[in-house]
This record gives sequence, structure tokens and C-alpha cells, in this order.
Amino acid sequence: MSYFGDILFICGLHLAIAVSPGPSTVAICCSASMVTRRAGLSVAAGIVTATGLWAGAALLGAGAVIAYHEHLLMILRLSSGIYLTGIGLRMLVMPPAWNSPRACGQPFLLGLLTALSNPVALAFWLGTFLTVIPATATNRFYAAIFALIILQSTVWYFLLAVLSSSVLPGRIFGAARSLRQIGAGTMILIGLNALIAH
Repeated sequence: MSYFGDILFICGLHLAIAVSPGPSTVAICCSASMVTRRAGLSVAAGIVTATGLWAGAALLGAGAVIAYHEHLLMILRLSSGIYLTGIGLRMLVMPPAWNSPRACGQPFLLGLLTALSNPVALAFWLGTFLTVIPATATNRFYAAIFALIILQSTVWYFLLAVLSSSVLPGRIFGAARSLRQIGAGTMILIGLNALIAH
């Protein structure tokens, strides 16, 4: 049985979610344009890692596990929410230190927790994604989907980091201040959402 159409549809669906502006986009753009390209790439690496964790967990049956152990999801959401709210508050309170990796905390961890605690990601991976997997899917299908999703995520998020560090005028004072405030507000909102939505 050929799964080419299914693979194309699932990859298209994932790509549509990935390129939609959201917390991951903001985290990458702010880090790459306001700190350094390396920080933006580290955030992107964290997001790709989270994508792999979500995709792998979904393909291995995380929906069933979470149904029995909801406290695991609550622990993940609470710890991510506390971290992201703290990063956002620190971005608002502390004066910017441009070109300093400390300006966005630990960039990899920021990307990882942003993507793991994003409610849209949760809904996609444990909901929509699982419903479009064919019931007759084979292990080869799962492996192909996983590899293609990681490839798409890597290309998109790393490209976004490179473009943000090259094109966005984040080091111009006014634009940098606005990006910092948007990034801080986004991190606080994601963190608070993770804390209250359990």
C-alpha cells in the first residue's frame, strides 16, 4: 500500500503549523536579531528537539500514556510555565545586554521549553497529528514521517534564525526595544498560559 499521499498531507499540515507565527517564531527572531545568530540557532535547535520529542511521543502512543498519567503533563506544563514566565520578566526588568548569550537565558532551553509548553503544539501533536495517521500505517511510515518532520523543522527554524540575524534591524535601538518587549510579553503569556491551563 502506498502512503505517499498521506505523507505529503501530514508533512504539509506540519509545515503549515511550523511556519505560522507563534511563540517559537518570536523566540527565534528575538534571540537571533537581538542577541546573536548563534543564540537564534540555539533556540531553533531547542525547538527542533522539542518537535522531535512531540512527534516521537505521539507516534509511540503518548496520548494513551497521558490519559492514564495526566500528572506528567501537568508537571511539564508547570515547570515550563515557571521558566518561561521568569525569562519574560527578566527580559522586561533587566537592561538589555546586546550580543550577550545571557540576554535570553539559555537559548537551547528557551527554545525547548517554548515548544514543549506551547498549547498549539500540544493540540497538534496529541490531537490533529494522531487523527491523520492512517490506521494501517507501518513502522516504515512512522520512520519516514518522523524523519521528514525533523528535516522540515530543521530547515525552517534554522533558516528563520539566519534570516532574523541578517535582515531584522534588531540592533537598532527602537526596533530592538520593541522586539524585546514583544518577546518578553510572549514568553510571559506562554508561561502563564501553561501555569493556569492545567
